[in-house]
Amino acid sequence: MQNMKFNSLLSVILGIFLVSCDDDLTNIGSSIRPETDNLVVKSATFTLASSTFVPEAIYVRTSTPLLGELNDNFYGAVRTDYMAQLYARPGFDFNAVNSKDSVIYDMSNPLDSMINNSLDSAVLRIYYDKYFGDSLTPMVVSAYKVQNQLPRDFYSNVDFTPYVEPLELLGSNGYTGKDMTVSDSLRGTSDYTPYVDIKLIDEVKDSFLDKVKNDPSVFDNQSSFEQFFPGVYLKNTFGNGTMLRVVNTYIVFFYRSYHDRKVDGTPLTGSAGQDSSYITNHSKYIGVTPDVIQLNSVKNPLQVNPDFLTNDSSTYVTAPGGYFSQIDIPVKEVMEELNKNTTATAKYLNGLTLSVRAYKPVDNVFSATPPPYMLLVQKNKMNEFFEKNSLPDSKTSFIAAYSSDTVNNVYTYNFGNLNQLAISLADSVDLAEMAVVPVNATIDQTYGSILQVANYFYPSAVTLRSGKNAQIAKMVYTLQMPK
Repeated sequence: MQNMKFNSLLSVILGIFLVSCDDDLTNIGSSIRPETDNLVVKSATFTLASSTFVPEAIYVRTSTPLLGELNDNFYGAVRTDYMAQLYARPGFDFNAVNSKDSVIYDMSNPLDSMINNSLDSAVLRIYYDKYFGDSLTPMVVSAYKVQNQLPRDFYSNVDFTPYVEPLELLGSNGYTGKDMTVSDSLRGTSDYTPYVDIKLIDEVKDSFLDKVKNDPSVFDNQSSFEQFFPGVYLKNTFGNGTMLRVVNTYIVFFYRSYHDRKVDGTPLTGSAGQDSSYITNHSKYIGVTPDVIQLNSVKNPLQVNPDFLTNDSSTYVTAPGGYFSQIDIPVKEVMEELNKNTTATAKYLNGLTLSVRAYKPVDNVFSATPPPYMLLVQKNKMNEFFEKNSLPDSKTSFIAAYSSDTVNNVYTYNFGNLNQLAISLADSVDLAEMAVVPVNATIDQTYGSILQVANYFYPSAVTLRSGKNAQIAKMVYTLQMPK
C-alpha cells in the first residue's frame, strides 16, 4: 500500500512537471506566440531499438545489505554476501571488571567480580526485516574475520578476496527465512524483529577482554579499533532459496558479575542479618553504524539464458544487478522531423514522450514484484549518476513509477517529456543510448519532492516489450507558418 501511495504521488509530480514545462522546453523560436500566428500542430512516432545488457556492476551504498541465494526458474540465480566494519564507542569496556561493589576491587586479581574472570560468550547477531523466496528452505550463514582495512568501493563486483584471506572462520549457523524457533504470537508483535545468531569462537571474546584489560588504548578511537578488528564477512555457505534483507549487524558479548557488598565496601546482608550476594547478567555490543563501511557483493550467474541478450521480442530488467535494458532515442531523426519544413518561420518541439510498456508480471520469484521505479539515464553516465547521488534532471535522466492497469492488461513506466534530451544531444549524437535501470525513490510526502534515487537492491524483475512489440516515442511539434 505504501508503494502504491508513492507511485501515485510520483505520477502526480511528473504530470505537474510536464504540464508546467510544456511551453518553455522548446525554445526553437519565441515562446510568446501572438494569437494571430498561423500555427500548425503536427505529430510523429518513432519506433525505438532496444536491447538487453549486463552491467559490470552497480553502485550500492546501502544500510540494508542482502544475504543469501535465490534461484528464479526464468531469470536465473543471484548470490549476495557482505562485509562490514563495526563501531566501538571510545572507552569501550566491560564495566563489571571495574565495579566498585565487586568482591575484590582489583583488576589484577583473577577473582575479580566478573565470574570466572572471563566473558561467557560472544554472538554475532544478524537482524533482518524481510526475506525473499522460500520461508522454510534450510540455509547456513558463516562469519569470517576481515583481515585488512576495507576499501570505500561500493560497487557490487568488489572482490572480497584481498580483505578476507586467509579465511578465518568465526562461526556458522543454520536458519530459515521464517524463524521457527519463536512462537506465532511473538512473531506477530509489532516490536519483533527476526534475527540469526552465530556463536563466535572463544578467541573473539577472549581477545576483546584482553584488550580491555591490558591495552585499552585500542578503544580510544575508531581508527585504532579497526586496526585491531577490521570487521566481519558474512557469507551464505549452504542452501539456495532464501535471501534476507539485513537491517542491523552486531557482536553481542554476554557475561556475569558476582556482588557481595555495597559500593562503600560494607557486606551485603539479608533480612536476618546473614551474608548475602547476587549475580548480575550483562551484555554489551558493538555494531554497524552509518559512519562505518558496509559492502555488499552481488553475483549473478544469469548468463544461463543467452537468448536474453538476443531476444527479438523482449528486453529484461532484473535486480539486484543482473540485466538492464537499453533504449535508443533517435535524436537526429527527431530534429530532422522538426526541421524538414523549410517554409516555417518558427518551430516548437512541444513533446517527445516515452511510456515504456511491460509484460504482465508472472509468478516467479523475481518478476512477481516489478521494480517500483525505473530510471532512464544516458548509459555512459549511469554509474556517475549514482556515485554523485544525483536526482533526475529531466534533461539527461528521467524517472518513472510502475503503473498497472489490470483491466486493460497495460503495464507501463511513463518517463514523460524527453524533448530537452533531444535538443541537447542533437548536435553530438545520432542516437541517445539510454539505460533503463531499476531504482528506489525516496519522496518527501509533505512537499512531493524527490529526495533520493538509488539502485533498487531487492529481488525484482520485469520484461519489457521490444522487437515486434517495439517501444514507441511520440512527438508533438508546432510550426509557425507564414501568413
